[in-house]
Amino acid sequence: MVALSLKIGVGNVVKTMQFEPSTMVYDACRIIRERVPEAQLGQPNDYGLFLSDEDPKKGIWLEAGKALDYYMLRNGDTLEYKKKQRPLKIRMLDGTVKTVMIDDSKIVSDMLMTICARIGQFFYNFMFLSEEPLSCLQ
Repeated sequence: MVALSLKIGVGNVVKTMQFEPSTMVYDACRIIRERVPEAQLGQPNDYGLFLSDEDPKKGIWLEAGKALDYYMLRNGDTLEYKKKQRPLKIRMLDGTVKTVMIDDSKIVSDMLMTICARIGQFFYNFMFLSEEPLSCLQ
């Protein structure tokens, strides 16, 4: 099979790496950690590959259990090796703000279950998320 040449972004560093299209995303992350010194920070489970789009609100996290060819990647595509966990500030109904660590690679319904469990609300079927301007949370 022909190797797939991908640009891998780790922080401010971009390296071109060769992968077999049948390589699992989990194995690609392991290879990146082995070959790129900047990728050796933190725990391996906290990082993943993100395929971004021109629109910053779009993009997808590659699932660890799928092969690279599942995503129909082409030579020269850029993937970001980045941390999946990030803090999310949540304004409660009483006006208090709580910060919860969420996994960006999960779908919103899974994130909502995590958020509700962390804030002590176990009836996530009745919860919703809405976006506020950043100035409201600072």
